[in-house]
Amino acid sequence: MSALLDFLGRIRVRLLAVNLIVVLVPLLGLELARVYERQLLDALERDMVNQAALVGSMLETQLSLEDEAFGGVTERLLERAARRTRTRIRLIVPELGVVADSHRNGPPEGKELAAPLLARDRTFDSTDVARPAPAQVEVAIPQRREVLTALAGSRATATRYARRPEAVFLFLAEPVRHEGKVVAAVYVTRSTQPVLVEMHRVRTGLIGVLALALLLTAAVTVTLALTISRPLERLARAARRISAGDAAVAVPLGGGGEISELAREFDRMTRRLDERQRYISQFAADVAHEFKSPLTSIRGAAELLEEGADDDPDARRRFLDNIKLDAGRLTRLVSRLLELSRIDAPAQPLQTVDLREVVSRAVARSEGPTTPILARYEAKSCLVLARAADLETALLNLLDNAQRFSPEGEPVRVSVVGPEADGCLVIQVTDRGPGIAPEHAPRVFERFFTTDAERDGTGLGLAIVQSVAMAHRGSVTFRNEAGGGTSFTLRLPSHAARGGP
Repeated sequence: MSALLDFLGRIRVRLLAVNLIVVLVPLLGLELARVYERQLLDALERDMVNQAALVGSMLETQLSLEDEAFGGVTERLLERAARRTRTRIRLIVPELGVVADSHRNGPPEGKELAAPLLARDRTFDSTDVARPAPAQVEVAIPQRREVLTALAGSRATATRYARRPEAVFLFLAEPVRHEGKVVAAVYVTRSTQPVLVEMHRVRTGLIGVLALALLLTAAVTVTLALTISRPLERLARAARRISAGDAAVAVPLGGGGEISELAREFDRMTRRLDERQRYISQFAADVAHEFKSPLTSIRGAAELLEEGADDDPDARRRFLDNIKLDAGRLTRLVSRLLELSRIDAPAQPLQTVDLREVVSRAVARSEGPTTPILARYEAKSCLVLARAADLETALLNLLDNAQRFSPEGEPVRVSVVGPEADGCLVIQVTDRGPGIAPEHAPRVFERFFTTDAERDGTGLGLAIVQSVAMAHRGSVTFRNEAGGGTSFTLRLPSHAARGGP
């Protein structure tokens, strides 16, 4: 249900609905009017058929009873039949033509009222209407197609346009039989004026319906304009306040459809920017703090040398060693910061990487004479989608961390296993050092957190490892081993798990 409401709330759906209403309502009204008009004309034609059949039956009965030709047939019978139905009835006999006409002395029901203006101006669009050309001579009634067809024994109809009076007429010719032979034809004519009058009422109603539809359409359009423009205005105001530095702006999230989706994404972006700003501020403060200690130490040593410590060779050597030590620490900090910024930069394209090769290079670069490294590869496939340089940086930091805490001569162990049930390859680096104190465990991956400042630790190595893991949709965890030491586990999705062949 929510998905349906979200779909109906989309701007393009609402605009399309309004346009469809504007287009379809008039078209539907016109089509209904055409259908209704056709039904009325069909009803007229059925009445004419029944009337002609009734008159023909009466004539046949009279002929059979009196046993004479048409001398005894008067126009009074036709007048009575035509009076209440506003039809004109003629009796046509072969070779004699029109022998009786209900309207010979004018319409027996009186003059027909003119149709209203809208109905009179209506153009009858039946394809059966025959409009005579200005120079065309009207065909005599006995020679008309429908009359000839009736005298030949079949019922026939026609629709014609008359100039005086200007109207459309329906014509029907019904054969009259006597002793099985066609002896005459009843010719019924009926004006469509009543239909036009009725259609005038229908169209008047349709005009009201269309006016109401237009009002509703205008109301819907105004409502849509407000529901679209007002949320956008609120978003614009929020964006202006955020650009002015007001980070506490609450982005309105009401409504549905694309605007609500835009508001949610805008709010998510605002929160992420705010978090990023706080992170940058904290990071800058941490960097300043980390740089402050060695810089203060360097400045103090330089001032002491300037004040006379340079005269004492031992003091000079001690102060110079301190300067070199602090400068080295600053160099390592800058190097790690550059590594961290490179990893946090916009992601470069991933490539298919063989973990065995990456681990082998990292081991070769890290292995020293006092702390050997033992590598073990048990993975069926070591392929991952990754950036090889970043993975190597992470492994170098793990190996460096393990070597610094391992007793001299105790090897650091590296293993590559998997893929496991979740499709991840696992790199495990284990040392035999003192382990991580429980109070330090929550802060192990924090930037600039270190328990090894005396051993030239920068507090950025494990933070770099975590950033690399997250950039590759992986994770890094650690645990203290039962017999002593720490094991760091880096999990990375395998090539196959990320959609590779």
